Amino acid sequence: LVQLKMADVTVMRRFDGDDQLRDIFNWIGGHGSAIPDKILRREWCVVDLNRYPVTPLSFDDDMEKTLQYIGCWPSGKLELRPSDDEWRIDGETSEKMGSARGLGAA
Repeated sequence: LVQLKMADVTVMRRFDGDDQLRDIFNWIGGHGSAIPDKILRREWCVVDLNRYPVTPLSFDDDMEKTLQYIGCWPSGKLELRPSDDEWRIDGETSEKMGSARGLGAA
């Protein structure tokens, strides 16, 4: 079950482990047609609230990765929020998103 918090609204949907980050991107787009464009321009970002420190998901690099690989399956808790300057300008943060929670993380 993936939960996505957008301001004061939380939406939920079940995904399969072999679904890709692209599937979440398209699902998010179903909640507002402007959202995917703002994510790709890095005005907004989607962060995994189960990770500390929270790190934006890279829709540029990881669109084809499975939800199991990125650690959002069997459950994920995500939030849509405005991007900070480091992510918006550089496209990077000091933290690297990887498969630390996903399949083959060890």
